[in-house]
Amino acid sequence: MAYRSAPITEDLIWRTPLYEREPGLADALRHTIAEQRPHLLDFIGLDEPHPQKAMTLADWSRSSEFTSLLAQYSDHIYRNNPAQERENKPLLSLWAQWYIGLQVPPLMLALLTETRALSLSPQHFHVEFHETGRAAKFWIDVHQDAELTRQSSLERMEQLVIQNLVPVVEALEATGEINGKLIWSNTGYLINWYLGEMRTLLGDEQVNVLRQHLFFAQRFSDGRDNPLWRTVVMRDGVLVRRTCCQRYRLPEVQQCGDCTLK
Repeated sequence: MAYRSAPITEDLIWRTPLYEREPGLADALRHTIAEQRPHLLDFIGLDEPHPQKAMTLADWSRSSEFTSLLAQYSDHIYRNNPAQERENKPLLSLWAQWYIGLQVPPLMLALLTETRALSLSPQHFHVEFHETGRAAKFWIDVHQDAELTRQSSLERMEQLVIQNLVPVVEALEATGEINGKLIWSNTGYLINWYLGEMRTLLGDEQVNVLRQHLFFAQRFSDGRDNPLWRTVVMRDGVLVRRTCCQRYRLPEVQQCGDCTLK
């Protein structure tokens, strides 16, 4: 595979007769996730020691590391079909769905429900990979981002895209095996779905505003191109994915329930 370098419980409040102490940001986020979506804590750690083998984006995106991870994943996916020609495009698409699919929902929950915003700098994120080569769990060193804390929900979502997702897509696109537009299409579908999951927390108005901006504005508020633009489109009154994720091309991997090819 050719590889080009890429740019790289209850709220925890202690009470005494004299005072009460507000929890740290990691504690507050852990409480929110445990209360709202406890299953997310299965694949995210907040200010917890990460395994020695866990890697930052800068680590796993090195050519040698990622080539090894993708080879592991390819061997897993094609394990029962050794004679079938291997295709890296759908393989990378599904690999990215695991990586982004595990990381984005808890970060959306954190950014859109907590007053204080955690830092999204990639250096604060370590990912532990499954023995098959795909992402298994993220470990976050929680730091408050004072500037992001002052920003709106829209701007926070933009920064999630800019700081966390753009570098991942660029790293995968640098393999020369996949177009970033396919990964963005998958990512837009994921974000749209999870906004729907958060409707009871955010309310219809905020969800609709976020969807309108994230998927139908060509540019972000700072003027840069919005990679999520029209990654989902309206069909029969419902926002749906615009393009197929290609996972059906892999052996023993079923089509999505709402695949565009059906």
